[in-house]
Amino acid sequence: MTNDRPPPATRRAATRVATRLRRRFTKPRLAQLAVVRALFVVVFIFVLLAADSAPPGLGRPHAAAEVGWPVRAAFYYPWYPESERWATRYTPSLGKYDSSNRRILATHVAQARYAGLDAFIASYWGLHTPTARRLPLLLDAAAEQGFHIVAYYEPESLPSPPSGPLLNRDFVSLYQLAAHPAWLRVAGRPVLFIYNIGPEARCTAVSRLLAANKGRFYLDLKVFNGYRDCPEQPDSWHQYVPARSFDQQDSHSVTVSPGFFKFDELVPRLARNPARFQADLHRQVASRARWQLITSFNEWGEGTAVEPSRQWPSASGYGTYLDVMRSVYS
Repeated sequence: MTNDRPPPATRRAATRVATRLRRRFTKPRLAQLAVVRALFVVVFIFVLLAADSAPPGLGRPHAAAEVGWPVRAAFYYPWYPESERWATRYTPSLGKYDSSNRRILATHVAQARYAGLDAFIASYWGLHTPTARRLPLLLDAAAEQGFHIVAYYEPESLPSPPSGPLLNRDFVSLYQLAAHPAWLRVAGRPVLFIYNIGPEARCTAVSRLLAANKGRFYLDLKVFNGYRDCPEQPDSWHQYVPARSFDQQDSHSVTVSPGFFKFDELVPRLARNPARFQADLHRQVASRARWQLITSFNEWGEGTAVEPSRQWPSASGYGTYLDVMRSVYS
Protein backbone atom coordinates (compact mmCIF):
# COMPACT_ATOMS: atom_id res chain seq x y z
CA MET A 1 0.00 0.00 0.00
CA THR A 2 1.47 3.31 -1.09
CA ASN A 3 1.51 6.50 1.00
CA ASP A 4 -0.25 9.36 -0.94
CA ARG A 5 0.55 12.03 1.61
CA PRO A 6 3.10 14.66 0.39
CA PRO A 7 6.45 14.79 2.15
CA PRO A 8 6.89 17.25 5.06
CA ALA A 9 8.81 19.80 2.95
CA THR A 10 6.01 19.94 0.41
CA ARG A 11 3.39 20.33 3.15
CA ARG A 12 5.33 23.23 4.69
CA ALA A 13 5.59 25.00 1.29
CA ALA A 14 1.85 24.63 0.70
CA THR A 15 1.13 26.05 4.15
CA ARG A 16 3.30 29.10 3.43
CA VAL A 17 1.45 29.73 0.11
CA ALA A 18 -1.94 29.45 1.79
CA THR A 19 -0.87 31.88 4.51
CA ARG A 20 0.29 34.41 1.92
CA LEU A 21 -2.97 34.11 0.02
CA ARG A 22 -5.01 34.68 3.20
CA ARG A 23 -2.96 37.79 3.99
CA ARG A 24 -3.30 39.11 0.42
CA PHE A 25 -7.04 38.55 0.06
CA THR A 26 -8.28 40.18 3.23
CA LYS A 27 -11.80 41.66 3.29
CA PRO A 28 -10.65 45.19 2.30
CA ARG A 29 -8.62 43.74 -0.54
CA LEU A 30 -11.57 41.68 -1.77
CA ALA A 31 -13.76 44.79 -1.68
CA GLN A 32 -11.23 46.64 -3.84
CA LEU A 33 -11.18 43.78 -6.34
CA ALA A 34 -14.97 43.83 -6.51
CA VAL A 35 -14.92 47.53 -7.38
CA VAL A 36 -12.33 46.97 -10.09
CA ARG A 37 -14.39 44.13 -11.51
CA ALA A 38 -17.53 46.29 -11.60
CA LEU A 39 -15.65 49.06 -13.40
CA PHE A 40 -14.36 46.56 -15.93
CA VAL A 41 -17.91 45.37 -16.64
CA VAL A 42 -19.14 48.95 -17.15
CA VAL A 43 -16.28 49.75 -19.55
CA PHE A 44 -16.89 46.52 -21.45
CA ILE A 45 -20.58 47.35 -21.91
CA PHE A 46 -19.69 50.85 -23.11
CA VAL A 47 -17.29 49.42 -25.69
CA LEU A 48 -19.99 47.06 -26.96
CA LEU A 49 -22.46 49.90 -27.35
CA ALA A 50 -19.90 52.01 -29.19
CA ALA A 51 -19.14 49.14 -31.53
CA ASP A 52 -22.84 48.80 -32.26
CA SER A 53 -23.19 52.46 -33.25
CA ALA A 54 -23.79 53.37 -36.88
CA PRO A 55 -21.03 54.59 -39.22
CA PRO A 56 -20.48 58.33 -39.85
CA GLY A 57 -23.58 59.92 -41.32
CA LEU A 58 -25.92 57.32 -39.82
CA GLY A 59 -25.56 58.07 -36.13
CA ARG A 60 -28.50 57.67 -33.77
CA PRO A 61 -29.95 61.03 -32.73
CA HIS A 62 -29.58 62.13 -29.13
CA ALA A 63 -32.67 64.30 -29.62
CA ALA A 64 -35.00 65.09 -32.50
CA ALA A 65 -33.67 67.96 -34.59
CA GLU A 66 -36.89 69.96 -34.38
CA VAL A 67 -36.98 73.57 -35.57
CA GLY A 68 -39.83 75.98 -34.91
CA TRP A 69 -41.50 78.18 -37.52
CA PRO A 70 -40.34 79.99 -39.48
CA VAL A 71 -37.56 77.80 -40.84
CA ARG A 72 -34.85 79.80 -42.60
CA ALA A 73 -32.84 77.75 -45.06
CA ALA A 74 -30.69 78.15 -48.15
CA PHE A 75 -30.39 75.84 -51.15
CA TYR A 76 -26.95 74.24 -51.02
CA TYR A 77 -24.89 72.46 -53.68
CA PRO A 78 -22.31 69.83 -52.62
CA TRP A 79 -21.30 69.06 -56.20
CA TYR A 80 -17.88 70.66 -56.67
CA PRO A 81 -15.56 70.37 -58.54
CA GLU A 82 -17.49 68.16 -60.98
CA SER A 83 -20.40 70.57 -61.58
CA GLU A 84 -19.63 72.53 -64.77
CA ARG A 85 -15.94 72.13 -63.87
CA TRP A 86 -16.28 75.15 -61.60
CA ALA A 87 -17.34 77.45 -64.44
CA THR A 88 -18.53 80.70 -62.81
CA ARG A 89 -18.34 84.47 -63.16
CA TYR A 90 -17.40 84.83 -59.49
CA THR A 91 -14.76 83.47 -57.13
CA PRO A 92 -15.58 82.19 -53.63
CA SER A 93 -13.42 83.55 -50.83
CA LEU A 94 -12.45 79.93 -50.11
CA GLY A 95 -11.30 79.46 -53.70
CA LYS A 96 -12.65 76.78 -56.03
CA TYR A 97 -13.04 74.09 -53.40
CA ASP A 98 -13.84 70.38 -53.24
CA SER A 99 -17.21 69.63 -51.62
CA SER A 100 -15.74 66.50 -50.02
CA ASN A 101 -13.40 68.61 -47.89
CA ARG A 102 -14.61 68.46 -44.28
CA ARG A 103 -12.97 71.80 -43.45
CA ILE A 104 -14.91 73.47 -46.27
CA LEU A 105 -18.17 71.94 -45.08
CA ALA A 106 -17.54 73.07 -41.50
CA THR A 107 -16.75 76.59 -42.72
CA HIS A 108 -19.97 76.72 -44.76
CA VAL A 109 -22.02 75.66 -41.75
CA ALA A 110 -20.36 78.33 -39.60
CA GLN A 111 -21.04 80.97 -42.26
CA ALA A 112 -24.70 79.95 -42.51
CA ARG A 113 -25.14 80.13 -38.75
CA TYR A 114 -23.57 83.59 -38.72
CA ALA A 115 -26.17 84.69 -41.30
CA GLY A 116 -29.07 83.43 -39.18
CA LEU A 117 -29.96 80.32 -41.18
CA ASP A 118 -31.36 77.17 -39.61
CA ALA A 119 -30.58 74.71 -42.39
CA PHE A 120 -29.17 73.85 -45.79
CA ILE A 121 -31.37 72.21 -48.44
CA ALA A 122 -28.66 70.06 -50.03
CA SER A 123 -28.87 68.93 -53.64
CA TYR A 124 -29.16 65.13 -53.88
CA TRP A 125 -29.09 63.15 -57.13
CA GLY A 126 -29.65 59.61 -55.89
CA LEU A 127 -27.60 56.70 -54.59
CA HIS A 128 -24.05 56.19 -55.85
CA THR A 129 -23.66 59.85 -56.86
CA PRO A 130 -21.13 62.32 -55.44
CA THR A 131 -23.93 64.22 -53.70
CA ALA A 132 -25.00 61.00 -51.96
CA ARG A 133 -21.46 60.32 -50.76
CA ARG A 134 -21.12 63.87 -49.41
CA LEU A 135 -24.48 64.13 -47.66
CA PRO A 136 -23.30 62.16 -44.58
CA LEU A 137 -20.22 64.39 -44.37
CA LEU A 138 -22.42 67.49 -44.47
CA LEU A 139 -24.70 66.05 -41.79
CA ASP A 140 -21.73 65.38 -39.52
CA ALA A 141 -20.43 68.93 -40.04
CA ALA A 142 -23.86 70.32 -39.20
CA ALA A 143 -24.26 68.18 -36.09
CA GLU A 144 -21.02 69.51 -34.64
CA GLN A 145 -22.40 73.06 -34.76
CA GLY A 146 -26.10 72.57 -33.96
CA PHE A 147 -27.13 73.16 -37.58
CA HIS A 148 -29.56 71.20 -39.77
CA ILE A 149 -29.60 69.56 -43.20
CA VAL A 150 -32.38 68.38 -45.49
CA ALA A 151 -31.94 66.71 -48.88
CA TYR A 152 -33.23 68.30 -52.09
CA TYR A 153 -34.25 65.27 -54.15
CA GLU A 154 -33.49 66.22 -57.76
CA PRO A 155 -33.94 63.02 -59.85
CA GLU A 156 -37.57 64.14 -60.27
CA SER A 157 -36.25 66.79 -62.66
CA LEU A 158 -34.85 64.26 -65.15
CA PRO A 159 -36.54 63.74 -68.56
CA SER A 160 -37.24 60.17 -67.41
CA PRO A 161 -37.99 60.37 -63.69
CA PRO A 162 -37.24 57.42 -61.39
CA SER A 163 -39.43 54.34 -61.70
CA GLY A 164 -41.63 53.34 -58.79
CA PRO A 165 -39.14 50.76 -57.41
CA LEU A 166 -36.21 53.16 -57.81
CA LEU A 167 -38.12 55.98 -56.13
CA ASN A 168 -39.01 53.68 -53.25
CA ARG A 169 -35.38 52.58 -52.93
CA ASP A 170 -34.19 56.19 -52.77
CA PHE A 171 -36.84 57.15 -50.21
CA VAL A 172 -35.94 54.18 -48.00
CA SER A 173 -32.25 55.05 -48.20
CA LEU A 174 -32.87 58.71 -47.34
CA TYR A 175 -35.22 57.78 -44.51
CA GLN A 176 -32.46 55.67 -42.94
CA LEU A 177 -30.09 58.61 -43.25
CA ALA A 178 -32.73 60.88 -41.71
CA ALA A 179 -32.06 59.21 -38.36
CA HIS A 180 -28.98 61.44 -38.17
CA PRO A 181 -29.34 64.06 -35.39
CA ALA A 182 -28.65 66.91 -37.83
CA TRP A 183 -31.42 66.00 -40.28
CA LEU A 184 -34.06 68.72 -40.20
CA ARG A 185 -37.35 67.70 -38.61
CA VAL A 186 -40.61 69.62 -38.35
CA ALA A 187 -44.03 68.51 -37.17
CA GLY A 188 -42.43 65.35 -35.80
CA ARG A 189 -41.08 64.09 -39.15
CA PRO A 190 -37.88 64.43 -41.16
CA VAL A 191 -38.17 66.89 -44.05
CA LEU A 192 -37.54 66.15 -47.73
CA PHE A 193 -37.63 68.79 -50.48
CA ILE A 194 -38.30 67.63 -54.05
CA TYR A 195 -37.39 69.37 -57.30
CA ASN A 196 -40.22 68.14 -59.49
CA ILE A 197 -40.24 69.77 -62.94
CA GLY A 198 -40.98 68.72 -66.52
CA PRO A 199 -43.14 65.56 -66.59
CA GLU A 200 -43.31 65.62 -62.79
CA ALA A 201 -44.87 69.11 -62.64
CA ARG A 202 -48.44 67.82 -62.48
CA CYS A 203 -50.98 66.47 -60.03
CA THR A 204 -50.50 62.81 -60.98
CA ALA A 205 -46.83 63.15 -60.03
CA VAL A 206 -47.83 64.57 -56.65
CA SER A 207 -49.99 61.50 -56.01
CA ARG A 208 -47.13 59.23 -57.12
CA LEU A 209 -44.67 60.92 -54.76
CA LEU A 210 -47.07 60.80 -51.84
CA ALA A 211 -47.66 57.08 -52.43
CA ALA A 212 -43.92 56.40 -52.53
CA ASN A 213 -43.38 58.46 -49.39
CA LYS A 214 -45.82 56.39 -47.30
CA GLY A 215 -45.99 59.16 -44.73
CA ARG A 216 -42.32 58.90 -43.83
CA PHE A 217 -41.22 62.44 -44.71
CA TYR A 218 -42.65 65.90 -44.37
CA LEU A 219 -42.71 66.55 -48.13
CA ASP A 220 -42.09 69.99 -49.64
CA LEU A 221 -42.62 70.03 -53.43
CA LYS A 222 -41.83 72.63 -56.07
CA VAL A 223 -44.88 74.52 -57.32
CA PHE A 224 -46.26 74.36 -60.89
CA ASN A 225 -49.26 75.76 -62.71
CA GLY A 226 -52.42 74.47 -61.06
CA TYR A 227 -50.71 72.96 -58.02
CA ARG A 228 -53.36 74.36 -55.67
CA ASP A 229 -56.04 72.31 -57.45
CA CYS A 230 -54.40 68.92 -57.01
CA PRO A 231 -56.73 66.55 -55.11
CA GLU A 232 -53.79 65.33 -53.03
CA GLN A 233 -51.47 67.83 -51.39
CA PRO A 234 -47.98 67.53 -49.87
CA ASP A 235 -47.13 69.10 -46.53
CA SER A 236 -45.82 72.29 -48.16
CA TRP A 237 -44.75 73.97 -51.39
CA HIS A 238 -41.81 76.09 -52.54
CA GLN A 239 -40.69 77.87 -55.69
CA TYR A 240 -37.25 77.72 -57.29
CA VAL A 241 -36.87 80.59 -59.77
CA PRO A 242 -33.63 82.39 -58.83
CA ALA A 243 -33.97 84.89 -61.69
CA ARG A 244 -36.85 86.35 -59.64
CA SER A 245 -35.68 88.33 -56.62
CA PHE A 246 -38.78 87.64 -54.49
CA ASP A 247 -41.39 84.90 -54.68
CA GLN A 248 -44.22 84.06 -52.27
CA GLN A 249 -46.36 80.94 -52.30
CA ASP A 250 -49.19 81.80 -49.89
CA SER A 251 -48.16 81.00 -46.32
CA HIS A 252 -46.04 78.06 -47.46
CA SER A 253 -42.84 79.84 -48.47
CA VAL A 254 -41.07 83.01 -49.48
CA THR A 255 -37.88 82.71 -51.53
CA VAL A 256 -35.33 85.49 -52.01
CA SER A 257 -32.51 85.55 -54.56
CA PRO A 258 -29.50 87.93 -54.57
CA GLY A 259 -29.01 87.73 -58.35
CA PHE A 260 -28.65 85.41 -61.34
CA PHE A 261 -25.70 85.59 -63.74
CA LYS A 262 -25.05 82.26 -65.43
CA PHE A 263 -21.47 81.47 -66.39
CA ASP A 264 -22.29 81.05 -70.10
CA GLU A 265 -24.58 84.07 -70.52
CA LEU A 266 -23.50 87.59 -71.46
CA VAL A 267 -25.84 89.56 -69.20
CA PRO A 268 -27.39 88.72 -65.82
CA ARG A 269 -31.00 87.66 -65.69
CA LEU A 270 -31.14 89.34 -62.28
CA ALA A 271 -28.48 91.94 -61.50
CA ARG A 272 -27.10 91.97 -57.97
CA ASN A 273 -28.25 94.77 -55.69
CA PRO A 274 -27.58 94.41 -51.92
CA ALA A 275 -30.12 97.15 -51.07
CA ARG A 276 -32.86 95.30 -52.96
CA PHE A 277 -31.77 92.03 -51.35
CA GLN A 278 -32.09 93.58 -47.90
CA ALA A 279 -35.54 94.99 -48.67
CA ASP A 280 -36.67 91.59 -49.96
CA LEU A 281 -35.48 89.93 -46.77
CA HIS A 282 -37.50 92.37 -44.70
CA ARG A 283 -40.57 91.50 -46.82
CA GLN A 284 -39.80 87.81 -46.30
CA VAL A 285 -39.67 88.17 -42.52
CA ALA A 286 -42.87 90.27 -42.47
CA SER A 287 -44.70 87.60 -44.51
CA ARG A 288 -44.53 85.11 -41.63
CA ALA A 289 -44.30 82.31 -44.18
CA ARG A 290 -43.33 78.98 -42.65
CA TRP A 291 -40.40 78.46 -45.03
CA GLN A 292 -38.16 81.49 -45.56
CA LEU A 293 -35.69 80.44 -48.23
CA ILE A 294 -32.56 81.76 -49.94
CA THR A 295 -31.67 80.81 -53.52
CA SER A 296 -28.86 80.02 -53.05
CA PHE A 297 -25.94 79.58 -50.69
CA ASN A 298 -23.45 78.37 -53.30
CA GLU A 299 -24.87 77.77 -56.79
CA TRP A 300 -21.86 79.37 -58.45
CA GLY A 301 -22.60 78.24 -62.00
CA GLU A 302 -25.83 80.25 -62.05
CA GLY A 303 -24.28 83.06 -60.03
CA THR A 304 -26.92 83.01 -57.27
CA ALA A 305 -24.60 82.47 -54.28
CA VAL A 306 -24.61 84.42 -51.02
CA GLU A 307 -21.45 82.61 -49.87
CA PRO A 308 -18.54 85.02 -49.29
CA SER A 309 -16.83 85.98 -52.53
CA ARG A 310 -13.87 88.04 -53.64
CA GLN A 311 -16.43 90.13 -55.59
CA TRP A 312 -18.38 91.19 -52.44
CA PRO A 313 -15.96 91.31 -49.47
CA SER A 314 -16.84 92.95 -46.18
CA ALA A 315 -15.08 94.04 -43.02
CA SER A 316 -16.56 91.11 -41.09
CA GLY A 317 -15.00 88.61 -43.47
CA TYR A 318 -18.40 87.03 -44.16
CA GLY A 319 -19.20 89.06 -47.26
CA THR A 320 -21.93 91.58 -48.07
CA TYR A 321 -24.84 89.16 -48.42
CA LEU A 322 -24.29 87.17 -45.23
CA ASP A 323 -23.85 90.46 -43.36
CA VAL A 324 -27.20 91.66 -44.71
CA MET A 325 -28.89 88.40 -43.76
CA ARG A 326 -27.50 88.63 -40.24
CA SER A 327 -28.76 92.19 -39.86
CA VAL A 328 -32.29 91.22 -40.92
CA TYR A 329 -32.62 87.78 -39.34
CA SER A 330 -31.10 88.62 -35.94
